[in-house]
Amino acid sequence: AAAPGLADALKKRGHTVAVSECTSGGLLAASLLSLPGASAYFTGGAVAYAAGSREALVPGTHDALRALESARGSDNYASPERYWESRVLWATSAARDLQLMCGADWGIAEVGAAGPSFHRATGVDAASGSGFAVVAVVGPPADERAEADRVWVRVCETGHARRDENMWQFAAAAASLAARCVEGSEPADNAEKKKDAGDDVRNDEWREALDAAMRVVR
Repeated sequence: AAAPGLADALKKRGHTVAVSECTSGGLLAASLLSLPGASAYFTGGAVAYAAGSREALVPGTHDALRALESARGSDNYASPERYWESRVLWATSAARDLQLMCGADWGIAEVGAAGPSFHRATGVDAASGSGFAVVAVVGPPADERAEADRVWVRVCETGHARRDENMWQFAAAAASLAARCVEGSEPADNAEKKKDAGDDVRNDEWREALDAAMRVVR
């Protein structure tokens, strides 16, 4: 139900969007393309799930994740802190990758875990686990004088581990966030009035990763 709102916001402004998906498996792209007149606003999308496809479909994201591992001196799955840092960087970089590669005004990306099982590095309790996705949106500056595109990073937590339902909820959450961003009702994380973007993400361990992600769009 969120896709029509995003489509309307894009068409109203004459803007286009590209989508990188992982956990939602292409459902966001399919929802946007199912609407009449999709060619006016949808430029393309990718489902980068396994590491090999990530390297092929979103190469900038692949390189950024490898650089994060090198800088930290540990695998991105070594601990919950490393894992969550890498999800922020993945989502932001992938949104930027698709935005640039598809020549779109906006880029949207999500990555997370839909369940029913969860990698130990997520820190999610296996017995009462909640599906989650990190969603990132990258879009044009609100002011023509601004040099950098705007960035938003949010987390969707569903409270359950039902895989198919989670995938649809992640797609809907990404569309809803992007619609608010396009409409201008959601303050960007790198806006002048909101420099402490770390307050909006999961925990303090995200701060350095979010800073690194912001540099992707500068």
